Amino acid sequence: MGCFAAIFGPSTAASRCIDMLWLALHFPSLGVDLLDRLLPEPVPVALVDSAGSRQRVMQMNALAHEAGIRPGMGTAAALALLPTLRLCARDRAGEMAHLRRWAALAYAYGPQVVLLPECFPALALELEGSAHLFAGVEGVARRLRRLFQDLGVAVQVGIAPTPLGAALLAQRQDHGCCITLEQWQRDCLDLPIALLPLPEATRRDLAALGLSQVKALWVIPRKQLSRRFGPSLGQLLDRLAGITPDPRPSLAFAPKVAMTVQLPAEAESWPGLRFALRRVLQDLCEQLRVRAQAAQAWRLQLILPEGQMTFSLSLRRPSRDAEALLALWQSHLEGKPSTAPIRALRLAAVDLTAYDGQQQGWWEEGQEEALWSFVERLRARLGDGTVAGVAPVAEHRPERAWRRVAPGEVSAGGGNARRPLWLLPAPLPLPASLPAPPPDQLERIEGGWWDGRDVARDYFVLRRPDGSRCWVYRDLRSGGYFLHGYFA
Repeated sequence: MGCFAAIFGPSTAASRCIDMLWLALHFPSLGVDLLDRLLPEPVPVALVDSAGSRQRVMQMNALAHEAGIRPGMGTAAALALLPTLRLCARDRAGEMAHLRRWAALAYAYGPQVVLLPECFPALALELEGSAHLFAGVEGVARRLRRLFQDLGVAVQVGIAPTPLGAALLAQRQDHGCCITLEQWQRDCLDLPIALLPLPEATRRDLAALGLSQVKALWVIPRKQLSRRFGPSLGQLLDRLAGITPDPRPSLAFAPKVAMTVQLPAEAESWPGLRFALRRVLQDLCEQLRVRAQAAQAWRLQLILPEGQMTFSLSLRRPSRDAEALLALWQSHLEGKPSTAPIRALRLAAVDLTAYDGQQQGWWEEGQEEALWSFVERLRARLGDGTVAGVAPVAEHRPERAWRRVAPGEVSAGGGNARRPLWLLPAPLPLPASLPAPPPDQLERIEGGWWDGRDVARDYFVLRRPDGSRCWVYRDLRSGGYFLHGYFA
């Protein structure tokens, strides 16, 4: 084992370790990224945290950094340097909630995802048995980078045989990578002690002793190390190098697909909500994709200083298309101003169904989805009862052989290909002098005596001089001719 064996001797064999490979995701600027991605326009933003009686800057976005804002700077100094700087308190609970939601996205690439609280904010994904499905660990890393880039969040990737090692590599540099356990047990010795998740007092004591790299800790006899710093430091080193297992509970899927966000600035109408709602929809639709589900109903709650406003959106077809859903919400919310400033929003998918994908049909590629998107926008803007479909009914009389149904509803009845789709609201009388069709082209319809609306008609197709075809009948009782519909 090279340097590792030289320090520890042959007894620390790799056979005592579990054969696993972990990919860690470290989010170096998670708090400020979550704020930045909700802003419709770029503005300088910084996160602050209390240190004793003073508030200091912890993170800042690119605009604030370019203006000279740095971590550790007091808020008064930061505002003096950049008066337009927007200061926000760090929301660790909100960051943790996002990590748990994003764990569901990572399950698309491996069987186990764990949280690394000592390296917060970080997740680790075990992919020893699944990396080959995505062109290896490099393929998984590329996909995850692209995913979080689309979500507007910076991420660094580290790969190692232990979850803690992968997390430290991700913190040290983007895409630090070590595949084999033997190689890792050599490379981990060169890690700086400053990366280890240690109490601040322990970190200061180690620095005072002049210890800067992990290898310096390994040469200290374990009993002396435990006596000086407690047994937890030695246990941490063993888990880091893969000498002892590092069992961690897998993160479970959240029972609900829902998300709550605090708005960076209060909003009073749709334009102020649009950008934030778009980001929330992107997150939730990505969760639905990983679950192989789609939502047929959504509920939006707008949190006000006192109380809340609730809106519902019902779809005729399940959807997980973020842009299409955003257009529906825009149609639904435009023209409905809030009674008070909106401070936060909560969006939930409340009716989940299995997503089977789009089946091939009569429509050209993309046309059917575009049609249903248009129908849903009409329903969102005009109301549920204003848009309907038509379905056949088992009835001979043409004016009663159809019924109004919800868009997309499938009827058990069958249509008649010899009849036109366009029927007039009421038959239109025609001149009596019409050419008589051959008897074999007539369709006789008699019936309706049971409801008092009995008819006796001979229907036939009449071609007009312009080439269009009309559906005409002769009333067998009065002898008159009537126009009842048109063929396309």
